Amino acid sequence: MMRAGETQMAKPDKRTRLRQSAVELAYRQGFRKTTIADLAAESKVPLGNIYYYFKTKDELGAAILETRLDEFHQLRDHAETLSDPKDRIRLFIDATLDNRAVVAERGCPMGSLCAELLKDGGELGKQSNALFAEPIAWLAAQFGSLKRTDGAALALQLMASLQGVSLLAQSFRDPRLIETEAARLKAWLAAL
Repeated sequence: MMRAGETQMAKPDKRTRLRQSAVELAYRQGFRKTTIADLAAESKVPLGNIYYYFKTKDELGAAILETRLDEFHQLRDHAETLSDPKDRIRLFIDATLDNRAVVAERGCPMGSLCAELLKDGGELGKQSNALFAEPIAWLAAQFGSLKRTDGAALALQLMASLQGVSLLAQSFRDPRLIETEAARLKAWLAAL
């Protein structure tokens, strides 16, 4: 029984639970290793019901990609509320910095997924390039707003730095590497 002033949180629908669980499993153990049985256990959705929502593992992979892109879109939309392009870029850097502990443990969620799907090839591999293409294009536009004619190169440099330090932090299990690189990138940005 609920008390006065309490609100009941709406339980996510099955499709949402499945997507959230699939994203978590793919990040934790890899997309290839994730089975439909794993997904049923993680989401607490009966195995037979999963096929109603996702007929194939590729459909599930597409939903994971869509969810990861949606996460970037939410970050981008929040950043767009800031008037200064440098503040928007700093927010992008902070997204990695704020997640440094889990990145040092598991790697970059988008980078790990993209690398895995590209190794497998196929349609999901082709679709996965959006995980980097969209943020790089957005970053290039931010640098362009700073009247930089080399915005595309600067965006690529920033993304390469964040992905590189994410891989190193995971390899050494050391989130401090991300802290150091984020500070360097912010100083670099301030000097532009």
